[in-house]
Amino acid sequence: MQRRHFLGAAACGLLALPLRLSAARQPSITMILKSMKNEFFQLMAEGARQHHAAHAQEYTLNVDGVTEETDVRGQEVLLRKMLAHRSDVLIIVPADSTSMVAPLLKVMAAGTLTINMDNKLDDRALVSAGVNIPFVGPSNVAGARSVGDYIVRQLKPGSKVGLIEGAQGSINAKARSDGYREAIRNSGMQLAGLRWGYWDSARGKQAALELLDSTPDLAALLCGNDNMAIGAAQALEARGLTGKVLIGGYDNIPAIRPLIASHKVSATADQHPGLQAAYAIDLALSSLRQGIKQGDMPSIVQTPVQLVTKV
Repeated sequence: MQRRHFLGAAACGLLALPLRLSAARQPSITMILKSMKNEFFQLMAEGARQHHAAHAQEYTLNVDGVTEETDVRGQEVLLRKMLAHRSDVLIIVPADSTSMVAPLLKVMAAGTLTINMDNKLDDRALVSAGVNIPFVGPSNVAGARSVGDYIVRQLKPGSKVGLIEGAQGSINAKARSDGYREAIRNSGMQLAGLRWGYWDSARGKQAALELLDSTPDLAALLCGNDNMAIGAAQALEARGLTGKVLIGGYDNIPAIRPLIASHKVSATADQHPGLQAAYAIDLALSSLRQGIKQGDMPSIVQTPVQLVTKV
């Protein structure tokens, strides 16, 4: 059984906003996600479809995505496809926080209302381009810090902790590492090293093995997502260290839950991917209903994140 520790939610009034349509066609919303093989984005897609099922008379929905987390070119292809079909709204989880800004400028130039979800676009790139693209998602720093705080409270003073980070060019990867670093620094623990796991279990396992080899007295591994935490658990099992090195994850995907239950992973963070999708769609619908333009939409709509541990 899991315990959920509520951290916070936006009181923005976006959920369940009614959209009063005329006899004109329904507005069309396209949602483009990252790796569709990742359970997290499968849950996000399901949340979008459930929202549409409850509001089928208000808008049409197309959900698409790439296979790999960092497939920028694949997302660019999907953007061109979306433009050909003239969607009214694009909601996107960008494969890269910086390089996806330029393609999105073309989308906005075509008159498509554009919303950024889950993985935040780079603020400097947005300022340089002079555009506002609203971000819908949780505080990755706060979510990761809650996981890190929970882990380090169980360690001896001065213990060594390793980080397994997602992918270069990903703002949420850096934000989660920032949250973990805060937990390590505030508790007086030592950061033993960092490796990239690229959001993948196999690469997360390799990253964990490298950290274990470089730091034999490692006490904990803090991972930027649950897939990498699963890989870290596999690495500990391979080295006969299960239970001797604590693991923190992020996302609370279904595959991590048995590992939480068995204490092979100590904690994760649930940022409610289905709810993120609902918030983003409601922001789109409310903006269309009120005639709000791209530049006048809120820059950030914060969604809930919760610490999850075994009871």
